[in-house]
Amino acid sequence: MTIGTSPIGPKQPLSFGGAIQRILKGERVTRLEWDGDEFYGFLNNGLLSLHKPDGKNYHWVLSEGDMIGTDYIVI
Repeated sequence: MTIGTSPIGPKQPLSFGGAIQRILKGERVTRLEWDGDEFYGFLNNGLLSLHKPDGKNYHWVLSEGDMIGTDYIVI
């Protein structure tokens, strides 16, 4: 996956808390360790969900690694 850049510089990684705040605003987030920008977290009918490269959406069952992660970016 290529990390995008904007006119103000590269995207800054977020903590899980920061990622949740962005998800609550309707944005999609991915992690640098996940497989590309087709794997992302988002809200789906009020539930925290993951979209995976197979094109399907899944309920996001959080792990400790998800919650302590600091490598989330908005896509």
